[in-house]
Amino acid sequence: MSQLQKKISRIGRREGSGIGFAPAAREEPRAMLLGVIVPDGAGAKAMLEAGADLVIVASAGAAAAADVIGPLATEKACVGARLPSLDDAGAETLRKAGCDFVVSSLDSTASTAVNTERMGHVVAITDGVEDTTLRALAPLSLDGLFLDREVGNLSLADQLDLVRLSTFAATSMLVTVATTASVGVLRVLRDSGVAVAVAPLGTTPAQVAVLIQTLKAVPPPKKARREGGEMAIVPAVASASAGAEEEEEEEEDRDH
Repeated sequence: MSQLQKKISRIGRREGSGIGFAPAAREEPRAMLLGVIVPDGAGAKAMLEAGADLVIVASAGAAAAADVIGPLATEKACVGARLPSLDDAGAETLRKAGCDFVVSSLDSTASTAVNTERMGHVVAITDGVEDTTLRALAPLSLDGLFLDREVGNLSLADQLDLVRLSTFAATSMLVTVATTASVGVLRVLRDSGVAVAVAPLGTTPAQVAVLIQTLKAVPPPKKARREGGEMAIVPAVASASAGAEEEEEEEEDRDH
């Protein structure tokens, strides 16, 4: 399981209150993960040090991306690559370099290059993808969908389209947002199935710090009332690997 999938699984589980008599100081959780698109290793390192949960190296090819990712890769690092295309050789090059996940489009990705047990995969999509295509993605256990455009102020129709994308594909969304995105916009994205807010290429460490504070300011999801009780709003159908992650964490707790 990729680090990206583990982080997405954890972000929805807010920590409970501490045990004991003294109040425990806890860091305010973020509404979503924060990713940043970066051009090189220096940019990636700066964004991770500034507090980004993950970075996506934008590159013209797998070999170039691997050269950037290699020095950054650690067991817990969440460093991905955004490529215009992906074949078997490119996937193997990235995997050996320690790449956690790849973002590429359906048409430009060889099916044999995708093996989410060895490296995560996020499908880049554009507006207009059909419902049948989204439903067909569900059994592939992808790490997410990346909406290949920046999202600004949303109409209700725009929000429903995001819900359609994440629900039909049964996976979470990664969406590019402006570094000045408001609490309201981020709340709507979170409630629509977006798990990762991605800052665009050219983002500075100072802007990352601002986005982190804005994500912390987003209130927790509300519960929708229905006759006979309450129903929690769940953004998207969780990937099957999310359950596996919980079992893995339980085993690690027992081992320790």
